[in-house]
Amino acid sequence: MNLTDRVAVITGGAGGIGSALARRFAAEGAAAVVVADLDPTAACAVADAVGPVARPVEVDVADEEQVHALVAETERRYGRIDLFCANAGVATGGGVAAPDADWDRAWRVNVLSHVYTARAVLPAMLARGGGHLLMTCSAAGV
Repeated sequence: MNLTDRVAVITGGAGGIGSALARRFAAEGAAAVVVADLDPTAACAVADAVGPVARPVEVDVADEEQVHALVAETERRYGRIDLFCANAGVATGGGVAAPDADWDRAWRVNVLSHVYTARAVLPAMLARGGGHLLMTCSAAGV
């Protein structure tokens, strides 16, 4: 995909794969890179490192309203989203003995957030006839 002058959103953008995506997209000429993460300090650090095309946003992808607000604000600010990278993920680390709250959080972040993202971003992409939705999935989510 040619990222020149494109608008990209990356959830889980403050670390690991998300941070690497942000850096790469900026290097490839993206017009805007939205670094969305639950940790606003880390999102700001990545955005600062990426440069002026990057914008940090605090978002909890386990909350559907926050995902919709992220999409709406990005579309308002930049006119569109060309690439949405649903990259945020968590692991319980506790196996089957983990508390139900940990399992619920993992389910909401690793599964439902992708549903929330699709609901929020696809209508405008389909109406416009273009756009990409990239979902990061790893064995850590299993």
